[in-house]
Order: sequence, then structure tokens, then C-alpha cells
Amino acid sequence: MSIRRLLPLLCTVLALAGAASARATTPGANGRIVFASGASGSSELYSVGADGSAERRLTWTPQGEQAPAWSPDGTRIAYESDVSGRSHIWVMNADGSGQAEISPPADSLVVDADPAWSPDGTKVAFGSTRAGNWNLWVMDADGSNLRQVSSVFGNDPAWSPDGQQLAYVGSTAIGVVNVEGSNPHAVSAPGSFASGPSWSPDGSKIVFTRNNAAGYPGELSIVNADGSGERQLTSDGLSNARPSWSPDGAQVVFQRTSTPPFSWSLWAIGPDGTGLRQVTSTSNALGPDWGSSQVVPNPSPPNAPTIQIFSPSDGGYYFPGTQALAFYTCSSYVTFIVSCTGNAPSGTQLDLTAAGTHTFTVSAVDGDGRTATASVTYQVLDLTAPRITFRTPSDGATYDLGSQVTVDFSCDDPNGSGVAFCFGDRPNGAPLDTSQAGSHTFTVRTADNAGNYREATATYNVVEPTHPPSIVISSPADGAAYTLGATVLASCSASSKLVACDGTVADGAAIDTGSIGTKSFAVHAADANGKSASLTNTYSVIYAFSSFGTPVSASGSIDTAKAGDAIPLKFSLSGDQGLGVVTRATWQPASCADWSAQGAAAAGRVTLSYSASSDRYLALADTDSRWKKSCRTLDLELADGTHHTVHAHFTN
Repeated sequence: MSIRRLLPLLCTVLALAGAASARATTPGANGRIVFASGASGSSELYSVGADGSAERRLTWTPQGEQAPAWSPDGTRIAYESDVSGRSHIWVMNADGSGQAEISPPADSLVVDADPAWSPDGTKVAFGSTRAGNWNLWVMDADGSNLRQVSSVFGNDPAWSPDGQQLAYVGSTAIGVVNVEGSNPHAVSAPGSFASGPSWSPDGSKIVFTRNNAAGYPGELSIVNADGSGERQLTSDGLSNARPSWSPDGAQVVFQRTSTPPFSWSLWAIGPDGTGLRQVTSTSNALGPDWGSSQVVPNPSPPNAPTIQIFSPSDGGYYFPGTQALAFYTCSSYVTFIVSCTGNAPSGTQLDLTAAGTHTFTVSAVDGDGRTATASVTYQVLDLTAPRITFRTPSDGATYDLGSQVTVDFSCDDPNGSGVAFCFGDRPNGAPLDTSQAGSHTFTVRTADNAGNYREATATYNVVEPTHPPSIVISSPADGAAYTLGATVLASCSASSKLVACDGTVADGAAIDTGSIGTKSFAVHAADANGKSASLTNTYSVIYAFSSFGTPVSASGSIDTAKAGDAIPLKFSLSGDQGLGVVTRATWQPASCADWSAQGAAAAGRVTLSYSASSDRYLALADTDSRWKKSCRTLDLELADGTHHTVHAHFTN
């Protein structure tokens, strides 16, 4: 029942603050929500995605439409319209096209309202005053076979999912009656006025609205289909009305406001009272019905902009890579054009890179907000055969006789119509024929969906297997140590032609000993069959360290060290190598009998100096006075990584 019909009855039934919408929820996937809104000045129908996106206006009439209801298959919408001066039942397609009245002829004062589809989509139930009072009626979806369901007062019917019953708004409660008219009975408990019933998709429950103390819709309630277990769904003190169950049964959409009877918007909530969320902010969104349609409509309103697409031509054919410009216009006989946009700006190059069917769409918006969309399709011809790529065998490759080689090739058709077939002498993953020595060929053939054909052949050789060259590096020896600045000549040989000897140092030339550290020396060799081998030796360059001088004995010990006094250690590195040659010094307690370690090593302190006249370093190693009558081993680590030790016997 609409607000227009309720206003004369406001003193007795202030039940609705917006358009009614009878619902027979069909189980399925959640689709779009259809609703009425007066945002444009008159009540018009809209649809919107379940998340509030992609809102579309569906009707443009000077009269008004309301109480929309989805057909079970989501292709049509039944609604009430007052085009004839009184509300009658109409049906239209989901995009607003094909509007047609289906109310059977009646007296001019008769009102038909609140349509509800049967679950099989063949019938429509509605409320009507045809019998002098509000009763439920049923007709076929084309308006034929009209019959009265019952003489009981009722309107705003909702069809049960099994098609056997109708819920309705009675004079005192939400009622349920069998479709043939028997057993009308109340299912809502006594209380404030109840309206807007909607069945759950499984047919077990009915959601509806109860009025508040001010006579406006108040909170939503849910009751079992047999009338038991009524409970309140919302409890926030706002006005909530016109609930409609989602096809998957997990949510209920409804209209909601804090200032009834104005400023309604759509909200959704779970049947357990959780998950409250706003769906739309559209002004005065009324009477939602949640359907299963996933299609976003592109309605064509009256006096919408006119779009003419001159290029590309609809159904035209174009050669790939050629020059062709997009050209289109948008115009309006009633107002100015705000925007006129296509896949490419008018006057710019069309996309002719990829073969196949293309769609070119132009959208226009005029100064009154009306929109229009036009599309053409065109073909880009495919004149190029697919490409063939050989990985194995590659053209000119050589393989050993009897070797295990796997065939690997591919075909692709970039910007084409797609590869129709691609096959070689042997399938991908199969073993390549290496059973006989000599020259062999492998051919791949392919074609695309436009019939362009290509074949390509790779030639490969199968040879008797040979061993890779053997390499011997005599100098530098692997792991050898050479003193800084020493002359060491490279010496390397191979069982086949020598290709390189470290790339820069030839056989017989001096290797690098100009700096301390670990170095490498590499040799590469290859034979006439393409077999190759590499060998790398590593060597180190160290200081030319002389043994420690006095007071260190030839055996590397000091027998009369004095604890607390610095021990002078003298040595030569064959020249001044800088004062950073000693990188670490440690002292470790040791046995005076055999110098075996007796404890953990600890860092020591060494002061280093160099005398050019004697070409000797002096390292003063600090000692501790507490070391009296003990033995310790001093370890000097040099920058070249070598270690040099001294055994000290502290006598006092």
C-alpha cells in the first residue's frame, strides 16, 4: 500500500512511510536491489548493486511508479503505476524498457497495488479494491485468469517460496492464507500495527515491521511461518520499514530514517541482528526488493542524448596496423551535452593492433543528467601466421650420438586470432632423435583460427661423443703460497687447443704476486667439437717473513721473560709494508713442559715500529706482572693471514 493511499487513512492506519513492495524471495545468489525514490521530483524506480554500487534509474514518467518486485528469473519487474489516475499493476524489463500495464479492466475507482510474483514466475498476486474492500487477488503474469483469493481484508501480499501460501497485511496482524483462499490466520502476535511481510528463502520465517508509538514504522521483527517465536530484529529507536530478504537468506534489506516520514535510505542487516550497514544514501529510497539479477542495466531514458558513431563502422572490417580514425557525435534536441566519450577520443587512431572482434562504445550525458550509450562492433582481420620458436633442437645445434635430449618448441599468435594447432615431427616433451650420426631436421607446423599457416625447420647435427679437454696447471699450484713480489711463471697445458690462460696472463708469463691475499688463476680450453673445460687454481701471496730475532731463540721461545715488562719482537718483511701488518695479538696460558694450551686466549697489546736502516720491525708486546712463574704463548696474526708464535717463560 503506498503513501498516497495511506494519507486519507492516516488517522486509523499510519503504517507506511513509503511505497509498499510485496516480495516472494526466490532462493539464489544475491543480485541487484530495486526500489522507488522521489529524488527526481516524482516517484521513479531504480536498481542498485547489493553493495550500493552501479545505481541506475529505470523509469522517467510524470506520474509515478512504486512497489517494485523482481520476477524470479531477474529479467522483469512488476510494479504499480498511477498513469491512469489510479494505481494499476505494470510490468517492465529489468532495464526499464517494455513497460506494459497488466491490470485487468476495472471500474475507474479501483486500485490495484503491491504486486508479488509467484515463485515459478507465471502469476502475480496483488492487493485490490475490486470487491469494495482491500482483498488479495491473483492473475496470470499477462493479466489473464483473474481471481479473488479470499474475502478477508488484506493487501501487500508476499508469496511463500513453495508457492502454496500468501503472507499479507491484515487489519490487525500479519496473516497467512493458502493460495486457493483457505485457512486465513494471523502469524504475528498481538501488538502495534504490523506491515511489510517478506518470506525467508527457505520459507521458515517472515520478517515484517511494527509501528512505534508515534504511528510510524518502528522496529523490524521476525516470526516463524507457523506464528511461533516472534522476536525483534532491530532495536535502535529509528524508523525501519519495508524489509526484503536477500536471495541467499543471509541479509535483510529495508528502508530506514531518523526523521519519518522523510529522508529514507536503504540499509541491510543479518537475520540475527548483526552486520548492520548502509546500502544507499539516495534521497527517499523506498520499498526495496532484493532479486537475483547480476546484470547492470543500461536504460535509455526519454529525450536522452543521441549518439552517432561514423567510425568504426558497425560490422566493418579493417586491416591490422592501418590508419583509421574514430569519429562520432553526441547531440540533444532539448539541452546541452555535458560529456561525449568513447573508447578513443573522436579524431584519434582506432585500436587496430589485435585481430578479432572489437566493440567501440560511446557514452553521453546531457545537462539534465540523462545518459545514453551506443556501441558498434568491428573486425580486425588476421593476416599473419603464428610464430614458431625452437628451443630444442635449436637450428645449427650439435648433440652427442645417443644423448638424451627433449623436444621443446612453441607457437604463439601475438595480436592474432589465436593458435588453432601447433605440432612438430615429435610432440613437446618427447625425446629428440639422436640415434644416428649426421645432419637431421625437425619441422614444426602451425595455423591460427583465421587459417594462416606456417611451418619452420631446424637443422641439427649428431656427432660421435668426445670427452672434454683435460687441463693441467703446473704453476701456480692449487693452494700454494708465494711471497710478496716473488716472480712466479704461469705454466698450464691442455689436451686440446688452449683458448685462454686467465684471459690476460699467457702461459710462461708472471702471475700476480704484487699484493697479499688469496688469488685465482683460471684456464679455459675448447676442442673442435665445441667441448670445453675450465680449471681454476687458487694461491695466496704472503709477506716474506724472517724469523724473530733476539731475544727469541731459534726454537721460537724466550726463556727468561720478565712479567710486566714489554717483550721486544724483531722481524723483517723484506721492506716497509706499513704499520698495519699486525692485525691481532693474543696471549694464551700454556704448559711450561710441552707448551700445550692451558686456558682461553686473550687479546694482547702490541706497539709496532719500523726501522728502514735495518729493514726490521719492532713489536713491543705488553705483559702482565701477574704472569710471574708461568708460561704463555703469544700469537701474532699478520695482514696476509699468517700466524707467528713465540713461547714466553716468565721467571719473575
